[in-house]
Amino acid sequence: MPDREPSLDAAQRNLLDLLRTKGLSIRNLDEGKREEIRELMDLLHNREGLSLNDVAKLLGNKTSGYTSWLCRQLGVKRRPFEEARLKGIREKRRKYERRPFDGTDEDKAYILGLRHGDLSAYRPFGGAVRVSTSTTHPAMALLFHSLFDAYGHVYQSSRYKKDTGTYEWNLCTILDTSFDFLLESFPAKSDWILSSPSITLAYLAGLFDAEGSLGIYPAKLATSLNVIYYNTNLELMWFVCAAIRRLGFRPLEPYLDKKKGFRSPGYHIEMKKDYWRVLLARFQECQAFLSELPLRHSEKVDKKALALSLELGGLWADAGPRVASIRLSIKVARDAFVNEAERNFLEKRKFRGKAELHSAQTSGTMAV
Repeated sequence: MPDREPSLDAAQRNLLDLLRTKGLSIRNLDEGKREEIRELMDLLHNREGLSLNDVAKLLGNKTSGYTSWLCRQLGVKRRPFEEARLKGIREKRRKYERRPFDGTDEDKAYILGLRHGDLSAYRPFGGAVRVSTSTTHPAMALLFHSLFDAYGHVYQSSRYKKDTGTYEWNLCTILDTSFDFLLESFPAKSDWILSSPSITLAYLAGLFDAEGSLGIYPAKLATSLNVIYYNTNLELMWFVCAAIRRLGFRPLEPYLDKKKGFRSPGYHIEMKKDYWRVLLARFQECQAFLSELPLRHSEKVDKKALALSLELGGLWADAGPRVASIRLSIKVARDAFVNEAERNFLEKRKFRGKAELHSAQTSGTMAV
């Protein structure tokens, strides 16, 4: 049975019993009875707000494919999936509780930095904030879960990208209004972000975990370090530069890394905007900055640990194999995660195909 039983009178329950009749042909019913069933389906789906799956549960041994077919036959307008899902959340017909944010200011700053770098956030309706991201890295998926599992259910689903012909994972959650701070741009929060060193560092950590890069590479025979922030928002990059300087470090000013129109070498995806970077390039300064930066993305935490273990002037012959090992482990984990997304996506599509075929066959049998 559905999670919420609708209130029906005796005549409406008799109609439900009629719909449960095996081999029933809707097309052979008289117009008056068809109209009564149409009114019942409209009541359940559009006014009571039951999903097609919940209506199928009421009928017993039926699928949402059957109820979808039934709506088409009777001319009942079906609600779009997203509208139906959000309506249920709005009216608190949901399985998962939304809990208010109870973290520290540093937690809030970190999530805000991650939001300005990689997360999408908007208000789908009053009283809720929807947060989402897409990724091919299991470390980012684990980070998303660790940040939001305590506050709302995290949905994780596979996705196929037509522009690149690749697979990835979508993650999203619906949170309560205590997460309204995620809807604010960095200019609106800039004074607060700079209000204390710990908050500034937490924000910069979130932004780095979203779109930062820690470069460890050879410089002739020695090992060099770079800490790099990337973003298409030049105003944000100037803010990052100023925030890092406020902490006592000396980053280079924002630099145009890739011009609008640049195509990536792998999938030849065109850059829709200029791509800017802010860079820390001095070895010891990079280590000092990293030592204060509270990163949480496990891939970057591992790289940070390696960077802090290096010595100024150390040979690349010593560091190179360790760097290669981390890069390989990240690639192996990423490839496995992408392959899992592909398998999951294709299995779901195969299942949907079978369900649609079953629905068509059932519909054909009923129409006889």
